Amino acid sequence: MHSPADADSIAEPARVTKGAVYHHFADKAELLEAAYVAMEDRLLARVLAGVQGIDDPWRALLAGADVFLEECCRPDFRRIALEEAPVALGWARWKASEEKYSLGLLSSALNVMAEAGLITIPADGDLTARVLLAALDEAGLSVGSSADPEAERQRAIDLIGRMLGGLRTDASD
Repeated sequence: MHSPADADSIAEPARVTKGAVYHHFADKAELLEAAYVAMEDRLLARVLAGVQGIDDPWRALLAGADVFLEECCRPDFRRIALEEAPVALGWARWKASEEKYSLGLLSSALNVMAEAGLITIPADGDLTARVLLAALDEAGLSVGSSADPEAERQRAIDLIGRMLGGLRTDASD
């Protein structure tokens, strides 16, 4: 079985040679990065669609997290986005891409919740978003590798909700 970012797995359905695939990419890391970016684009579109029409910022953030965890159940996403990309791209390049896609969205969601008076974010809200993003990544790995992904996904969403609950303002209790 080929890796999802393996040139053979791309060349065969496209009916081109591996050489033709590598003509467009300098190396396997660049090929994997292209696959990773395509998956992040797909995830972003799914998250935005999943939260559309949800007026409650709290519910919207949890719905977006649930869409992410659902995506982590897809073997291709889990393997490329959470397992292979950090290694193949290197930590700094992977984090830069993750920040481009996920961190900004998460920071915005937390800021909307804070502006609505639902949570209090410490002065460095960036740290809050980064810690939550790391928790979501770990939850995604756990959900994606679980023998019972649906049950694990529900446990993960409940845990993320409890973690966010620690940020609740007194007025929102």
